[in-house]
Amino acid sequence: MEKTSRTRLGRVALVSALGALVVIAAFAATLATGSTGEASRAKTKTVYIKLRRSGLPHFVAPNTIRRGDTLRIVNKTNAKAIGPHTFSLVTRKVIPRNKPERKKCFTPHHICFSIAIWHGVTGPNSPPTKNPATAGPAGWSTLGNLKRNGDSWFTGAKRNASFEQEVTFDPTKGQKRLSFVCAIHPWMHDSIKVLP
Repeated sequence: MEKTSRTRLGRVALVSALGALVVIAAFAATLATGSTGEASRAKTKTVYIKLRRSGLPHFVAPNTIRRGDTLRIVNKTNAKAIGPHTFSLVTRKVIPRNKPERKKCFTPHHICFSIAIWHGVTGPNSPPTKNPATAGPAGWSTLGNLKRNGDSWFTGAKRNASFEQEVTFDPTKGQKRLSFVCAIHPWMHDSIKVLP
């Protein structure tokens, strides 16, 4: 009887110890992956391409997004009526700010022309061969300029076309905003502040 009690106590102790190990392992895994709120914190935010009352397209973007969130782009316009769009990450310096700059944007040594090259466009009527156009690490990560490619998506002709990927842009390395422009309609530009 004494031996049976010891055996039961031993089993109870073993089961308790294993249970404690499972709890500790789960807690350690949670700490290691940062999922005590990190994973549930990731969200999807959307930039819409819509028409203003004037009939001109524009971006409707959130004010902020966190690194690690998903950024979705949705085209709500009719490409047959106003043409397709690009959502192209660029440095703020290269965004055309006035009518003369916008007029020259699709000529060599200007950003709209560069964005077309990122997408593999070889001539005035040739279609994009790279979509999305990617640069740097995976995700929305890289702002382009006249010397360096950036990340870009071409909407094509389909209404409600969309594209999404994770924001991997690092706001701790200088610029804190994702600046973007439409190469086809260069008056369309905006930016989103990226939070670490």
